[in-house]
Amino acid sequence: MSEKKTLDVVIRYDGNTADSGQLNLFQAAESLDGIARVINVIAHAFSNDGEIRERLTAPEGAETYLSAAKKGCFEETVTVVFDSSTVEKIKPSVIVGNFWDFLTASIAAAIGREHDPDTPMVRKITEKNITFFEEIAEELENALLRLHRPIKSKGADTITFYRPKVGDAITLNKSSLIYVSVRDQESELSYWHGNVTKYNSLTGYGRIYLDEAGGTIPFKIERFNENISARRAATASMNEREHEEGGKRRVGAFAVRNATGNLKRLTILELLKL
Repeated sequence: MSEKKTLDVVIRYDGNTADSGQLNLFQAAESLDGIARVINVIAHAFSNDGEIRERLTAPEGAETYLSAAKKGCFEETVTVVFDSSTVEKIKPSVIVGNFWDFLTASIAAAIGREHDPDTPMVRKITEKNITFFEEIAEELENALLRLHRPIKSKGADTITFYRPKVGDAITLNKSSLIYVSVRDQESELSYWHGNVTKYNSLTGYGRIYLDEAGGTIPFKIERFNENISARRAATASMNEREHEEGGKRRVGAFAVRNATGNLKRLTILELLKL
């Protein structure tokens, strides 16, 4: 049986008052709550074959701790301790690198950035479930918004996840704040034209190319279990595209926009043939 494995995730705040080693108490507390939620969701999914758990206070297969802050800068260190069964499943020689790649891919998806996986494990996850990181991104959204609080309140310019002895993994800034600052889903149905490019028939998550936007947008199907027609249409659209038949559909969906009003994702109600 393998032993437990411990690693540190350093979260560094740079710019403004953070450079003097201080943050407003309320801002820091809200950001720390966001950190806890982000790390716990990611650590749980990593340890449990991609299971995404809502309202998670503690991961299974791992424990997370807040370590003492260092003097002279503003940093928080979260210590993740994977239990022996998780280490044996993932293998002790690669678990640290795999976790950092998994964490980076998860946060990158949640802030709208591309990430090319560094490890075979994370590549296999995306091959098995092409929309996995879209799904975990939605779960991380509110926590990341809280984590950004010092940037929003101008206590810091950037917040960086740093891997000790390796370097910066991913940095949050004003652009990522805008991306995770989501308005409520619109109540009125809107229509676009496009074709499905990625789709997971087991979860209803995917990506769709919209002619009007000139790019791909994440989506999920409204009332997935009951909405059989939309599920079938999503599969057909993707298959037709792969066979060069276009796959174009009239897309009826509820829009979700970010703080600047830009379209972030769709909740699709119907996909109709043109």
